[in-house]
Amino acid sequence: MKILAIESSSITASCAVSENDVILGEYSLSHKKTHSEKLMPLIEKLLEDLQINIEEINLIGISEGPGSYTGLRIGAAIAKSLAYSLNIKIAAVPTMMSLAANVYSEDKKIISIMDAKAKRIYAGIYKWENGKVITFKEQFPSTVDDLINIINELNEPVILNGDGSEIYKNIFEENLKIKPIFAPKQFNLLKSSSLAFIANEMATENKTESSSNFTPKYLRLSQAERNVK
Repeated sequence: MKILAIESSSITASCAVSENDVILGEYSLSHKKTHSEKLMPLIEKLLEDLQINIEEINLIGISEGPGSYTGLRIGAAIAKSLAYSLNIKIAAVPTMMSLAANVYSEDKKIISIMDAKAKRIYAGIYKWENGKVITFKEQFPSTVDDLINIINELNEPVILNGDGSEIYKNIFEENLKIKPIFAPKQFNLLKSSSLAFIANEMATENKTESSSNFTPKYLRLSQAERNVK
């Protein structure tokens, strides 16, 4: 089974093609250009370089959110249109789970953190079991202080990754009871190859959906919606 994975929930625009659990290729850009300008050209270039026709793709993997509202909408539009035209399913991968898949550890829980500005964050808690990423606590909106309380209640060593772990590193170091491990910078960026890994697992477990049923999960209202309320 060939999977086209699309990551658009942050500044990084990334796409990958995997065959079963093997990554055939991946292209990523973290640049000022909007996803509307760079995602489709990246996908087209990747397929061309891999000499794969789009009709050979059996599943679309897409970051379902949370993340950038604009990025998620653009990624969703591309995923839905491709899946509809090819008559294939979508694997909607939770952003925090995809981020956790960047880091492998069987003896420590991984807490993935995405910055949402002003000490607001998105987070999820995961662990590896038998070569799979298992959800310990589903992704959720939070504040840094609330997440610190949650981690302290775990009362065990954890690995933190994601841009939120970098931005609020000093706060975590000062307030966590047990010293955490911070993932190196290269494991804090969202990657379509990690998303493809999760999408393949979801496909084997029949956790896919039609293009018409897929919608992004933002987890909190946009700034404009918050202003209206």
